[in-house]
Amino acid sequence: MRLARLLACPAGVSLTYFALAAASVTFARFTGGVAMVWIASAMLAGRLLHLPEHRWTPWLVGSAVASALATGLWGFGWAAAVPLAVINIFEAASAAVIWRRITKAFWPYETLEWVASFYIGIVLTVPLLSGAAGAFTAWVIYDQPVIDNFTRWIIGHSLGLLACLPVFHFIYGRLGRGRSFLPPREMLPQATLIVGAFVLVTVTVFALDMRALLVFPLIYLVVCAATQPSAILTLLPVLLMLIGGVMTFSGRGPIAAMDWSMGDRLQFFQLYVAVTVLTALPLQCERAKRVLELRRMKARIAELESQRPAA
Repeated sequence: MRLARLLACPAGVSLTYFALAAASVTFARFTGGVAMVWIASAMLAGRLLHLPEHRWTPWLVGSAVASALATGLWGFGWAAAVPLAVINIFEAASAAVIWRRITKAFWPYETLEWVASFYIGIVLTVPLLSGAAGAFTAWVIYDQPVIDNFTRWIIGHSLGLLACLPVFHFIYGRLGRGRSFLPPREMLPQATLIVGAFVLVTVTVFALDMRALLVFPLIYLVVCAATQPSAILTLLPVLLMLIGGVMTFSGRGPIAAMDWSMGDRLQFFQLYVAVTVLTALPLQCERAKRVLELRRMKARIAELESQRPAA
């Protein structure tokens, strides 16, 4: 599939990185500091996961140029463009390296250990290191407050990795092989029912000002994590971010009604999405483990059947 490979090639990933980074520094720098929402690192890390490390250079260089352009044109300016680009690329590459190490060590038989390592290594440690470097850079070049930028960076980048890295891992796993990440044709009736109901629930929740209703998309996604394949489940966090994010940014829904600044409301929404993924991820990992074990069991039974002597 030509479009899939185009999206996964260095040029396609760099353009996607530029779009995500430009959107973040344009619409999510509410206090004039670092962006309070950041998804680009999760996108790049999701692509790197499906490439041998010795082939990473074109994707890293292209995304670094994209990051520098976004920062120079719409962010802090050209003085900080290159240092922040290096920090952002380091963050994405570190997340990909840690994912590979913990997957090699724990997957698929120790899924709880894998999930805990994902939270501690990727979601916590990597943003702490990149956040310290980013806040220090902003302080040295522009005399920006260190603690404020450090806090905003950690929240935005940590929640971005938590909510979006598993999604981009699945998407680029399909695109890198020239396949669509959408559900296959034989799964379309089931996918239409599940996704359509989720869209209806999410739109209803974010059209009202009742915060208690926010639990319903979370419960829906958790149930789907335990029962639905990845091709369907991956669409749900994306739809939640698109529908909920647009409605919150436009001033509608339970989060937009909070008496906070727009930046704090968007970070709370990002936290809401991250908690939803945080709750569903262990169930999806356990389901994937059981599917793999069932396939191996069937393959072993078929092998034994083939070796049985004829009566």
